[in-house]
Parts: sequence; C-alpha cells; structure tokens
Amino acid sequence: MEESISQGETPVRAQAQQLSSNHTIFWKVFFPIFTTVFLTGMLAVFCLIDEDDLYMSFPVVYIRVGLLLIWAAWILLMRRTLWRLKRVDRDETYIYVSNYWNTARYLQTDIDRVEEKRRLGKRIVNFHLKGSGIFGTKISFLPGSDYINGK
Repeated sequence: MEESISQGETPVRAQAQQLSSNHTIFWKVFFPIFTTVFLTGMLAVFCLIDEDDLYMSFPVVYIRVGLLLIWAAWILLMRRTLWRLKRVDRDETYIYVSNYWNTARYLQTDIDRVEEKRRLGKRIVNFHLKGSGIFGTKISFLPGSDYINGK
C-alpha cells in the first residue's frame, strides 16, 4: 500500500502538484512550539515564585491550577489537531505525504474518501485511506490554492 522513502533518497516525481498550503509548517511547527514555550514559562513562573512575593487579593493556587488546566488543554488540542497536519503533494499516480521528517508515497486509488472540516477557523481536509500507513489511516492537511474539492 505505501512505500516509505528513506532519508537519503529523493522521490522521483513527474510534475508533482502541492495540495497542502505553505502555511502548514507555521501551524505544525512554529505556532505550537512558541505557544507551548510561552505557556510553560508562565506556569513555571507562577509555580516557582513564592506566594508571599506575589501581591494578589486571592490565593495564588487559583492561578496555578488555572494555568495548569490551560496548559494541559493546549497540549491536548495541539496533539489532536496541529501535530496531525501533513504536507501533501500529488502526481498522476501517487500522493506524497510528509510530516517534514519522513515522506510516504501512496497510490491515489488507496484513498477511500475525502472529508473537509473547519477547525480553529481553518479548513482542514482529511484523506481516509483504505489501509493503515506510516501516518495512520487518516491524512490531515490544510488545503492550498491548488486543491479544489478533492480533485
């Protein structure tokens, strides 16, 4: 079903067309790392500073628990949505799926169905595969300008 391409090899593509948006790397790499570092820093600051040094009219434990819940919700949201995004290209026969570290090649006939959703205000397209590959049975990506309704 799939052919994994090793690190040194470059896939030979006949006029590959990029289906995913160029913004995918921002939403998959930069935004999650920046936000996680920021939230972790805020959580660390409020957990490490002595309660007597913070002048608040309510207990600091409320802020600590609130930040911990926000941090945990962010990690869960990031894992369920942003980390699943892939870069998708295609040619006449294959689709090439990459997570920016590994690339897999699937036959276009291996796509069972195409589903479009809106998450975080962005349109997300899911390719559901007939079988499981190295990226699972569902390939999620942000469609680019060359993607037209699954065609």
